[in-house]
Amino acid sequence: MAQAHAQEPLFVAVTVDVDPDANRPQPGRADAVSPAGEARYDACFEGLGLLLNVLEGMGAPATFFWEARSLRRLTATRGDLAARVLGNASFEHGCHSHRHEDFAGKQTGLPLGPEETRGVLERAAEVFDSVLARAPQGFRAPYCRLTQELTDALAAFGYAYDASLTRQPGSHWRLRPFPLAASAGLWELALCRWRDRHGKPISSYLWQLCEGKRQVEDYVHVAASLRDANAGGLLQIALHPWHLVVSKDGGRLPAGHAGSPAARVEQVLAKAADIEGVKLTTAGAYLDRARTGTAAD
Repeated sequence: MAQAHAQEPLFVAVTVDVDPDANRPQPGRADAVSPAGEARYDACFEGLGLLLNVLEGMGAPATFFWEARSLRRLTATRGDLAARVLGNASFEHGCHSHRHEDFAGKQTGLPLGPEETRGVLERAAEVFDSVLARAPQGFRAPYCRLTQELTDALAAFGYAYDASLTRQPGSHWRLRPFPLAASAGLWELALCRWRDRHGKPISSYLWQLCEGKRQVEDYVHVAASLRDANAGGLLQIALHPWHLVVSKDGGRLPAGHAGSPAARVEQVLAKAADIEGVKLTTAGAYLDRARTGTAAD
């Protein structure tokens, strides 16, 4: 892994988990469902359109982690959105499982063993091959629950990186990649847990912002406060498209005004990008840069 230099920027990647509306694990079944009882996509695809308006307007790169079921549904029912997101050269496309399986079985009661885990990745790979004609290089586990069986399978399938774990920066970790399976070249691009401007814990995900429970300045503070000590590192700003439309319980969020979730997300990204010493990138481009020492564009 190439060494970063003090003059390097803090890299920021927008990472997007594309999956069913307000999805949740269900006891006794491995996949996730929406509050209505089956997987729904109305809010996901509406939110995806809103997010694309933001990203396209800024000319910003992003990494999309696709639940394969959602990717197939998008291409089958919303060709307009599929063309916008899949045809944009500034976007990277990774995997978010097949049907948002809870690999650890923490809430489903059905932890997936080695064979079942490989089966999930195989089915997801079939969808990626049919839609994108290429294998994804990045992965994020549903609920960010990474198991040893999943790590082993990702390495065996040739993934370059995972982006599921969360760490707090400090002398032990400066937002840099670290190996999960070094012999297989599998790296971890961890999410960040930090402190907001009031000293309270804050995660990389924007759901609290979208639900009006946090302010734009809280997330801008994270990027600004981490910049100098973590030059050359990667800060991820993570979200779900459906969270621009509905809450985690499925209730409709305010829309169409300056305080809407989409407007708040746009403000976070624009203000973070304007911080001196911050550069937007994709997760995959960052990893390539970190491994080779070349620029992350």
